[in-house]
This record gives sequence, C-alpha cells and structure tokens, in this order.
Amino acid sequence: MPQHTLLVAALAVALAAPLSAAAETTADASGDASTLAAVRVTGSNIKRADTEASNPVQVIGRQQLEQTGKATVADVLRSISANTGNASNETTNNGWASGSAGIGLRGLSQKNTLVLLNGRRLANYGFPAGGLSDTFVDLNALPLVAVERIEVLKDGASAVYGSDAVAGVVNIITRQNFEGAEIGGSFGGADQGGLHEQNLKFVGGLGDIDKDGYNILFSLQAYNRERLDQDERNLTKSGIYSDQPGGRWNGWSAKGARYLVNGTSVPMLDANGNCPTGTTRVASAPIDGLAGDTCGFNQAPYTTLIPSTKRYQAYANGTFRLGDNVEAFGEVLYSQIKSAAWFGSSPFFTLESGRFALNAQTGLAEPVSSNLPAGNPYNPYGRAIPIEYTFFDLGGTIKTNRSTAYRGVFGLRGNTEKWDWEVAAFGARSSERETVSGGFANRWALANALATGSYNLLNPAATPQSVRDSINIATLRPAESKLQGIDAKISGSLGHTWAGDIGFAAGAEWRREKLDSNNPWQIDAGLQVRPAIAEVHGERKVSAAYAEVNVPLASTLELSAAARADHYDDFGDAFSPKLGLRWQPLDFLLVRASASKGFRAPSLSENSNSTSIAYGSVVDPRDPDVPGSRQNPTFFTVGNNDLKPERTKSVNFGVVLSPWANTNLSIDYYRIQLDNLVGTNNTQTLVNDNVAGAVQRDERGKLQAVYNRYQNLSELKTSGIDVELRQRIPTTAFGDFTVTSAYTHVRDYRRPTVVGGPLVDYAGSNLGATLPKNKATTTLDWKYSDYTAAVTWYYTSGYDQKASTAAAAVQSRVDAYNQFDLYLGYTGIENLTVYAKVQNLGDKTPPYDASFPGIRAPYDFSQYDLRGRYFTLGFDYRF
Repeated sequence: MPQHTLLVAALAVALAAPLSAAAETTADASGDASTLAAVRVTGSNIKRADTEASNPVQVIGRQQLEQTGKATVADVLRSISANTGNASNETTNNGWASGSAGIGLRGLSQKNTLVLLNGRRLANYGFPAGGLSDTFVDLNALPLVAVERIEVLKDGASAVYGSDAVAGVVNIITRQNFEGAEIGGSFGGADQGGLHEQNLKFVGGLGDIDKDGYNILFSLQAYNRERLDQDERNLTKSGIYSDQPGGRWNGWSAKGARYLVNGTSVPMLDANGNCPTGTTRVASAPIDGLAGDTCGFNQAPYTTLIPSTKRYQAYANGTFRLGDNVEAFGEVLYSQIKSAAWFGSSPFFTLESGRFALNAQTGLAEPVSSNLPAGNPYNPYGRAIPIEYTFFDLGGTIKTNRSTAYRGVFGLRGNTEKWDWEVAAFGARSSERETVSGGFANRWALANALATGSYNLLNPAATPQSVRDSINIATLRPAESKLQGIDAKISGSLGHTWAGDIGFAAGAEWRREKLDSNNPWQIDAGLQVRPAIAEVHGERKVSAAYAEVNVPLASTLELSAAARADHYDDFGDAFSPKLGLRWQPLDFLLVRASASKGFRAPSLSENSNSTSIAYGSVVDPRDPDVPGSRQNPTFFTVGNNDLKPERTKSVNFGVVLSPWANTNLSIDYYRIQLDNLVGTNNTQTLVNDNVAGAVQRDERGKLQAVYNRYQNLSELKTSGIDVELRQRIPTTAFGDFTVTSAYTHVRDYRRPTVVGGPLVDYAGSNLGATLPKNKATTTLDWKYSDYTAAVTWYYTSGYDQKASTAAAAVQSRVDAYNQFDLYLGYTGIENLTVYAKVQNLGDKTPPYDASFPGIRAPYDFSQYDLRGRYFTLGFDYRF
C-alpha cells in the first residue's frame, strides 16, 4: 500500500478514536432530532442539514434551467460567471474536438475542472483540446432533460475528489424518486435566419421508494440544430473588414491561383484572361499585402460559425429497496451525437509554402515543395516557380464528428443506526469518429500531376476524373476514451461533542483510464499533405483513500478537515489535505474559510509519447508582406514522459449575509497558486521573439511552422472575488419577484509566457486565451397566478488588446458585452406549460476585436457567438 494511503488511513483512525471517546462523555441527552433532512453538498461526502458549508457552492435549480432558454448543459454552464475563459465550446471548430464543449472554472484550463454526474466521474472526450493538453468531459453528451440541478463548487477539492478538481467541481444531479410522465417539445430559429432547431423530450418515473420500495426513471431526448456559416450573417458574409480598425479583407484568401515571382503576386489566367472557376481577380494587397493581383476567393461560404448537431440521448436510473436498511441502485447513460462543420482553417486543400507530410520510414514530418516544376505546361517561366493554389474540385473539408458515449453505475447502499455506507462499480466510454469528406491531397499523386501537367491548373474542370480521384483523400480518425472503477465510502456521526454532532466520512476508490487517439492511415503512410495529427496512446491506474471530519468547536463554530492519498502507476503518489472553518456568530452572518493543497497529474496526452500537428493562426510582427498580420503556420507539439505533476495551494475566504427575510448575499475571495505548471511556451511570444529552433520561416521570411513541447513552466497565480445575491420579494397584489445574481471578478492571473520567464498578468486581456476581469449573470423572475416571466442579463467586461503590437496600435481595448434574454410561461391549462424564450433581445453583435481571434471573424469565439436574436417556442405536459 502506498505510503500516503497509509497516512490517510492513520488520519482516519486518529480522527475517529479521540472524537468518539469525547462523544461518550458529552453526548446530547435531549433526544431532539432535527426536522431538516441531511443531504450531501458537492465538495464533501458528509451529509448536513444546512447547505452553506465552508466551501462556496453555486446551485442552478430546475426552474432556472428551464428559464434560461438554453438547450444544453454546455450552454447553461458556459454562461455562469465563474467560467471566465480557457474552455472550449462547440463554436470553436478549428480542431478535432469540434462539436464538443467543456468548462474551465477560474480561467484555468478545462483539465483543471472536474465534471461529475451524480457525484461520480465520466469518461473524457476521445479527442483532447488545446493541442493535446486538455482532456475534458464533453458536456454536450449529458441530457439536460434529466437534470434536477447543477452544483458548481468554486473551490479546490482535490482532497475529496482527486487530481482534476483543482479549479473546482461541476456536479450534475439528475432527478430522483420521480413519478409520472412528462413530454415536451420546442422549436426555434434565429431572427437573422438559420440555426433552426427542434427538441423533443420524454421523462417517465414509476414507483415511490418509500411506499413501493422502488423507483425507476427513464428519459429520452432528441435534439437537432442546423449549421450556421459565415455567409449567413451580415457581419461576416462579405469577408471584408477594411472599414474597421486594423481590418482588411480578412475573410478572403489570396491563394486561389497565383504564381509568386520575386515577392509579387501574379494571377494564373487562361488565354481569355480569366481566373479558374471559383476565384476572382482582385488586388492581393488588401488581403495579404503582396504587390500585384491574384485569383482570390471569399471564404465566408466555407467557414462555419456554429456546427450542425444531432443528439439522441437516453438516461435511466433506478433504486430498489432490498430490506429496511439496504438499497440497490443503478444508472445508465447513453448519448449519440453527430456534428458537422467546415474545417475552419482550410476549407479546401491549398498548396503553399509551409505544408508538411510524414515520412513513412522515419515517422518525422518533412516539408512538401510548393514549386511548380519548370516542365509543367502551365508554368510560363521556364524554371521552378512557387505557386499558391486551391484545389476546389478535391471537395471541401466538411468535418463530421460522430461521438457515442455511455456510462453505467451499479451499487448498493444502506445505513445502520449511525452510519451510511455505499459501494459501487462504474464503467464509461466515449468513442469518437471524425471523418473529413475531402479536401486533402495525396502527396505523390499531386507531385506527379504537377510534374506531368495532367492536372489543368487554368481550367480544373478539364482535368480527367481519374487524376482528381488519385489526388483526393478523405479520412477517418478514430479515438476512444475508457474509464472503469470501483468505490466504497461511509459517512455518519462519530458521536457528539459539547457543541453538536461530529460528522465523518471515509472512502477508497480505484479506477483505470485509457485513451487512444489514432491517425488516419493515410497520414502514417506518408500520403497526406498537411496532416492534422492528434495521436495519443496512454493508460493509467489510480488508487486512492480519503477521509473527512466536521468537528463542532462551539455552537457557532465548526472545523472541517479532509485528506486524500492518490497513487498513480505512471508517476507516483500525491497527498492532498484541506482545512475549513465555518463560523456563524449571528443568525444573519456566516463566515467561512478554507485552505487546501492539491495536485493535477499530467493528462494522458501530456504525459505520453503523443504528437500533435495542428493548424491555426498567429500574429506575425515580422511578416515580410504585412507586418503584424495574422498568419497560418503549422504547429508542432509533442508530449513529455518526464513531466512533474502540478502542485496547488488554494485559499478561500467568504461571508454569507441574510440581514432580512428572503435575502441571501455571499462574498468570497479565492486565491490559487499552481507550481510546476504544465504547458507549452506561448506561441505568440515565440513568434514575437523569432526564437531560433522554435520558429521556421522560408527564404522570404514567411512563417512556416512553430515547434513546441509540453514542459513544466514554473508557476501560475490567480485570485478573484465571487459575489452571489438572492432576493425574494413576495407581494399580495402583484405576485412574487426574485432577483438572483452571480458575479466574478478576476483580480489577477499571472503565469510565464515561456519556460523560466517572469510572471505576466493575463487578467483582463487577450494576451493568451481571452480572460475578461468581470463576468455576471443576473435574473429577475416574476410569478403571478398562472404566469411566469424572467429577464436575464449577461454581462462580460471588456479586455485590453494585447494579442499583438499591430492590433494594440489600432485598438487599445475591446468593448464590454451585454445581453438580455426573456422567458415567458403560462400554466393555466391543467398539467400543461407553454412557453416562449427570446435570447439576445437586443440582437447584440459580439464586440469587435482587431486581432481577429475568430476564424476569419472579428470576435472571440471562446466568449461569444453570432446567432443573434433567437426565438424558441415550446411546451411541457405532465400526466
């Protein structure tokens, strides 16, 4: 048994023995029992009658979920104030995790936030995000229809849950002991057109656990939404932003068909002076700064803002009483998702400088020449000449992600006079299949076609179909993530002290994680030009033991302590302690504080022999054509077997005030320090500094590639403040009003940009991932007779423009964003609720960002979307 596991066991005994002995002499003789049911609150395994413990927990109840207008769990969590940045969502479609969505609390990566379903883990999505770094649970695989509430623990919880709970925990809790049946449906669409959606759902429950000895719940949900492309919105359809600060023809490509002659763009024209079909003769300078004309094209029709999605999800849970004190329980989740989008960074295959392919013998990437051979009949120069050419007839890079996920949990639980116990086994899997219908090129067939002239560059339609077929490649990329485990836990009271019950919990768990993400076979065979590689093969086994205790020190003062020991077979042991204090000196005042140490084991993708070749954009201050313009090099990132785990120290201090009836106000300060930060050098910093060995350029100085490796950088420090308010205002004449608000202020977020570099504050800027300093969600809801209404205000503060020197020269700050949503409901017909929802009442456009962080769009996809004003009509019927 690992040393730290023994330490936790010893701690459990040490805590239990003296406190139990003390209880024997100070037991409460009154015999009075509390009338409040004890429940578990996320962050602890100890049941308690009050929900305000030493940890801040935000609870999003079923009524709030229904009134948000959000169709998915991911949409709900994306809008909460603590989700300030650094998390992927399905509008980020330039990677292999397209269509999926995660959450990253506190601006930390989503790999630092643990997502649970009814208190237990789920399998991670098969394709990591953020290069290969971010393993995460796909929130889109969780059925909103079955959710009773979502609890968001905004404090580190490694001592209770383990490695990936550094930034906090999201616990999604499903309906329990539900009887009856509900059916519902809705349809929606955007005011500006597109994004039509349909949603059908059913929930049924049989039996009452107290009366019948069993309860079974079953839910089904089907959801469909159309794709939204850039040519469907006025802001982005032209691709021309020259009327904006720093804007050019950012949505256009100058690489439709041209020769590059001594740094000048020369269009490829046929005998009649026409560009190839699909392209238009335009000046090159507004697009990329080169002198001369080009055969260019607008990429808006081939760029997706929001992917299409089809989701079919089923969920069932059951509880069966086996005796007076024992229950059997189980749950099964099944999800099938299909998402489709244009692959953002390259809608068609383009031959240009900076393209690579794998060498099948060495496995190493090597450059692919973009020179048109001298003997090609479409080369008028008599010598090899660089070209940039887009092959439209190879098909578009429509990427379709099919994801199938399941999880099963089966166990027993029961109680004795003083103790509750539970044992369970669980298994989960997320299986992904990414297909790209076309738009990739066979390296050798392409080279042969250019050498022989069999591909007609000036009139592609005249090219023999056999030549096109030999060049074109469609790919299939498979991935699978698995999770199996068993756990056991007990909780109850060790007795009483002079001040009250001593709560205690302890447990142990074992789990096995496995991740396999494979390349399409064409990549490994060295055939595919411009390969996108996300190859990961990793496996680990984790065993853990933990213990917690709540000790009343006085009638108003409670001390909590927790400790957890984890053993990872791929890097070793870790020990995570936590202390908490809860003090309620007055009925209306609660003071709470906690301090903890935690860790995060390097993810399977970071800690294995993984390789990533990806494509995105970066601002290049040394671009030979337009200094400070956004370029699209190849990004290489590799894993590291020698990584150390991240170590964290977290502190939380807060007060909860209830000065009047129906009023609850909490203010919490948090601080997180993370040592041995696992990451890569900041790509933008490498390019800014033109670091030798990391930045590769061609003979003209054009950026081709950036090389990176996962490393332990040094440290990260972040702190901030959370404020939550709930005020209920009941009136006799006008109904009941309730105001709820959650606000997060990121005080600082300091980390190095390169290994060994000084700490730089990212908060309130877009120096890395956009990280606004302030975010708030405020709702005013009203209920009167058979009518309900709610108005929700989403606020995101502006941020300093630091993405590049060029962007900062034309824009010092990106504006704040305000959005208002409306919900209207009517329940005047028996068992029926009809409702209407309007998201983005004011039809607000995301704030302009001169660094163009979106895919050829001037706003940040990680913070906003361009759906505009959106209407939903629906009903729910219970019988």
